[in-house]
Amino acid sequence: MTTPMALPAGPSRRPRLPHRLLGALGFWSAVLLLRFPLKYSVKTLTALKHRTRPASVSEAADAVAAARTAARRFPGRAACLELSLAAALTGILMRKAVDWCIGVRLMPYAAHAWVEAEGTPIGEQEEPDRPFIVITRT
Repeated sequence: MTTPMALPAGPSRRPRLPHRLLGALGFWSAVLLLRFPLKYSVKTLTALKHRTRPASVSEAADAVAAARTAARRFPGRAACLELSLAAALTGILMRKAVDWCIGVRLMPYAAHAWVEAEGTPIGEQEEPDRPFIVITRT
């Protein structure tokens, strides 16, 4: 089953100042959380999501754009795991919950992490012939 590509969350989508500040806080929180075993990030995100409401695709794209903007100033490498967790935490700071997904793709093997809203991957390129298999969704 293919899903439609969501709103862009890249350079063409510039977040407003409050969202950029929340994106920076969410990004640095994600970097800190990922210094511990992954189970702590999952538990933290699960606990924080209970105080939010589900995000629309547009709201989730705002959170992804804010996290990506913050990641550009990071002196190290910000890969999909850091970016997706940062987007999920940014969404929570905006009081909107997105689904944080970690999955794999087979032949050739690839691991990936992303966020979804309303069942749609946000800011991801669609490859219908090579879908990702979700391992965990928080």
